[in-house]
Amino acid sequence: MKIRKYYARTMREGLQQIKEELGPEAIILHSRKVRRRGFRGFFMPRQLEIMAAVEDDTTPASTPDSTFGTDHVMQELTQLKSLVHRLVLKGEESAEEGENEHVLYWKRHLEQHDLAPELLEDIFEEIRLKLQGEVQLTREIMALILQKMVAKRVRICQEKPSRLQVFIGPTGVGKTTTLAKLAAHYSIYQREKVGLITVDHYRIGAVEQLRTYAEIVDLPLEVVMSPRDVGPALRRLEQCERILVDTAGRGTGNIVQINELGSYISHLKPADILLTISATTRWQDIKYIAESFKKLDYNRLVLTKLDETKCFGAVLNAVYASEAPLTYLTDGQNVPDDLKFPSEVDVPSLLIGVKD
Repeated sequence: MKIRKYYARTMREGLQQIKEELGPEAIILHSRKVRRRGFRGFFMPRQLEIMAAVEDDTTPASTPDSTFGTDHVMQELTQLKSLVHRLVLKGEESAEEGENEHVLYWKRHLEQHDLAPELLEDIFEEIRLKLQGEVQLTREIMALILQKMVAKRVRICQEKPSRLQVFIGPTGVGKTTTLAKLAAHYSIYQREKVGLITVDHYRIGAVEQLRTYAEIVDLPLEVVMSPRDVGPALRRLEQCERILVDTAGRGTGNIVQINELGSYISHLKPADILLTISATTRWQDIKYIAESFKKLDYNRLVLTKLDETKCFGAVLNAVYASEAPLTYLTDGQNVPDDLKFPSEVDVPSLLIGVKD
């Protein structure tokens, strides 16, 4: 039996090749889409691979008394087809890994950082489109290219935030601690007159925690118990250059609680609404959070707890899911030191520069 492998753009083209070489008696064992060989092939369209076979003319004819009857021949042919399929598949995968080891290395690296599959595919598709020529890429060059790709996808807030900032988000992401860091930063380092408001009267100890911060830095604090109390609280803080509002953490899927928070926020506008997400949050949960809180019209993003993870895909994932610019990052519990602005953090290096 003769077995041949053919490559073509279409099945019709491949069948023509098979007919010309093996004749009309040839049978198709296997066909699939594969990449061309060589590194250049990674950036080119896939082609059709066809495995065909034909009985050798020298094969003795079967006789009724032959042990190798028709049924037996067909059984062997089926087994051979399965074996060839496995060998070709294994060989192709091995060749692809060997030929594109640097691309595959960085793809696995970003997967380990829990980067959203949509983002991962988008980044590598852009690389394929940009590098269609014969380019010899080392692992280091690929790292530089990926850093640029990541950087262009990290939107940051360049303008100065508004006077009124409201922090929202799920429970346990560090909203109160982040607010305290900002209050100390703007009060101590920027010499601004800062006022605090809390509507978090649900969590045990929440008001006392923020009151302690306010007393340490000597800042006025207003505790708001209902939406109708928001207006009077703002008037009492009208001399403040910046007002930071702490809210109770809400269950991501609890629509009732999110709507209740919305009734407070409606009395606080115009304001920057900052969605706060922990960097330890998985991609699927980030997507869920961003969608659930969207009805509160957030327009800024805060990433907390960067010190509690080694997987930094959440930074890029949160910007992507929320469609909001990154405004603040935190990486510890120290007030106010563990507070960062996006311009101070090399986000691409978090994903590309961190060694496994």
